[in-house]
Formats: sequence, structure tokens, C-alpha cells
Amino acid sequence: MPQSEPLLPTVTNTRDYDSLRIDPSIWPIAMQAICHRHGLPTDKLVRFGDGTDPAGGSNVVFAAGDHLVIKLFPPYRKSLFEAELTVAEHIYGKLSVITPEIYAHNRLDDWPYLIMSRVPGVYLSELWDALDAREQLRFTIELAEVLVQLHALPTGNLPLLDHNWPRLVAHRIETCVQRHREQEVPAYWLQQIPTYLEYAAPLYPPNFTPAIVSGDIHQYHLLATRQNGRWQLTGFFDFDDAIVGFQEYDLAAAGLFMMVGNPTLLRAFLLEYGYPKTDINEQLSHRFMAYTLLHRYRPFNWVRADFANESCSTLEEIARTIYAL
Repeated sequence: MPQSEPLLPTVTNTRDYDSLRIDPSIWPIAMQAICHRHGLPTDKLVRFGDGTDPAGGSNVVFAAGDHLVIKLFPPYRKSLFEAELTVAEHIYGKLSVITPEIYAHNRLDDWPYLIMSRVPGVYLSELWDALDAREQLRFTIELAEVLVQLHALPTGNLPLLDHNWPRLVAHRIETCVQRHREQEVPAYWLQQIPTYLEYAAPLYPPNFTPAIVSGDIHQYHLLATRQNGRWQLTGFFDFDDAIVGFQEYDLAAAGLFMMVGNPTLLRAFLLEYGYPKTDINEQLSHRFMAYTLLHRYRPFNWVRADFANESCSTLEEIARTIYAL
């Protein structure tokens, strides 16, 4: 029999994928093929976003009705697929919040995909700014409790996750200035980065206990539901950036997005997580800022414009502003 034409093109780099991702004609056909393969209805396929907003994620994701999600990964990002599958299966049913359950995984024309449960709830990002200070504090404490649970899970049998935290951090430090230069960060700030990273070091203790971390835990990946007359944290999703590393990589992400410039929230979060009061200090703020600089999805121009005071003239001042303690 003649071989059928592939539904998805061959993509080997981010530039080609980014131009393809916004094409609305390709993805419904691919998703229909996946649904037919697994005996799923095709009449309620709805894409999350349109591929133009980086905040919507880098993968192509569709709802398949009210209860299922299909997540499609480009072939050259196989490691993201492996991380999502590994962590979702490892943590399912082990946290106090709901996480996706994996129902199936396979490939379509060499593009890996997952079929998983759709976690119920409202995006916390839709509620966060409207919550009063007491409600934000309650959510912050609930999130700390979830992260304690996540970071306590064993990591010894997760071979598909990157386990070499020292190597990863060293590589991120080595390439940090160049990455920010490519994102058109002004030279004034670029020249501060090497000295600042040295000042913030060490970024982790030599004997730290490895944990599952993603550096991407914030209100856009958290869900809430209304229970007993109030909103509660009930869902958590998106693990494709997960690695095995040091806990503060996750704490820095949550602090940046949800507690920026709010020492009351950040201190409560850290105390609930388990930090002694004596360890909640300015050096911790600088480690969080260093991890923000090293994060591959934290463009400095965006961080500075959205989260820092315009009067800040040094990275130290930005750290004290964002991660105020």
C-alpha cells in the first residue's frame, strides 16, 4: 500500500516552529487524526490560545471536550515531552491539589503528544489581582504547602529528567550574558551580570536534597475552585520544563509572579515552606534574582519593565524591589 502523506511538517528549529505554530489551518486536522486514533469525539476541539502569545506556552494544546486535553510537542523538543510525561505520571495523586492524569501518549508524524485529563477550575491568574490581601495571603500559604509536597517526592527513579543541577547552573551562568544580549538588553545592564552572579553565589548548598523543579510555578499554571463560599487552590499543571534541581528555582518563580514587591506575602510564603526566620534575608533575595536572570524564559527587559521600579539602576536594587523581604 502507498504510504499516506504526513499531516505535520518536519520542523528542526525554533524559528521554523514559531512561524508554523501560528498557522490555524494545520492543527485542527492533526488533532482530529489523534482523536480518531484514540476513539475520541472531534466535535469539541478547541485550541488554547492561537500561538501568538508566548505567555500561552510554546506547545500546541487543544481541549477535546470538557474533560480531556491534547498536548502536541515539536520533534526537536522531545525532552519537553519526556519531562511532562515523567512528572505528570510521577506526581499524580500525591499532592493536595489535582494534577493531570495521563491517558495516552504516542507520536503523529514524529511529533510526540499526550492525552491527559483537563484539570477543573479557574485560572488563578484571572482572580489574583481582584483578591484582597487576606485572600492572596491564604493562596500564598496554600501554594507553599503544595510545593513542600512536590519537593519532598523522591527523584531517584526519573531517568528522563535532567539530574545534573551543577552542570545546568554552570551552563546557564556561562551563557547568561549572551542570551540577554540576543534579547537586546542594554549594555549597561549586561556588564553588571557577571559580577552580580558572583555576588549572589553560592546559588545552592553542596549537600542539597534534589527536588523536582520547573521554575514555572505561578498563577498561570494554577487553578482555583469555589468551595464553601471562598476560592481555594485546587489544581496545578504544565511540567514540560521540569528538571531535578534545587528548590529555590521554583520559589523564585512564584515570588516573581505572585509576590513581587510584597514582603508580607513573600515572607509568609517562605515561612510556611519551612525557612527559618534567620534565613529570610537579603542574600536570599539575590539568589532569587540570580535564578531569574538564569531562567531561559525570563527576558530581562520584560522583568525590569513589568516588575521593577524605573528608578532602579543596579541589579542589586532590582532584587531588593522584586524580592523585597
